[in-house]
Amino acid sequence: MFICIIKVYAIENIEIDGSYIIPKFEKNVRVYNYFTNKEIVNIKVFPSKNEIVNGSGKIELDTNNKKVTILSSKDGQYIINIFKNYTKDKDTNAYLTNLSIDNYDINFNKDIHDYSININDEKQLDINYEISNDNAYVSIEGNGNFNKSENIITININNLEEYKIHAFKTINTSLIKDTKVYKEMSNTKKEIVIILIVTISCTLVFGFYYFMFIDKSFLKI
Repeated sequence: MFICIIKVYAIENIEIDGSYIIPKFEKNVRVYNYFTNKEIVNIKVFPSKNEIVNGSGKIELDTNNKKVTILSSKDGQYIINIFKNYTKDKDTNAYLTNLSIDNYDINFNKDIHDYSININDEKQLDINYEISNDNAYVSIEGNGNFNKSENIITININNLEEYKIHAFKTINTSLIKDTKVYKEMSNTKKEIVIILIVTISCTLVFGFYYFMFIDKSFLKI
């Protein structure tokens, strides 16, 4: 599968010959497919405002399969697999032959479809894979915006085979402890202020009562 590269800073959308890619472009989905019988297709990358795309949009399909890599310096890497003279019948059986994540060990087995890892503050994971059939339809969803304790990344092949990565985000327990201590200190300060106010009030009331009703010399003046 031949490779073409298009460089861009940030992507808003991707179209080929005025048609949407499959699945429809979303920033968290990293792999797309396009099927055609044409000799030349025109890939249109819609960048962020006032940005210039570095790379030709016209792709000549001199082979049946072509892989287009779009490099976004802000959002990461996107891959479009373009299939010429595609027939679905021969591509229904496909599975992952290899799956790896940079800086993580998942001990991949093609017969195991669920994996778990503990992540820190990554914006997204660098997922690498190989499939048994280069013509297979592959999509990756959920790889980014890890704002929950458990994030699920789904790798779908031909809508038949599905692999899931459960990414558990590490919570900074020291920050929670510091917040708890701060709250406890704040409550202690409030209690001290209340005690001081009550003490001063009682002292003033007692002093007033003493001079008015107990100290007779005060009345003689």
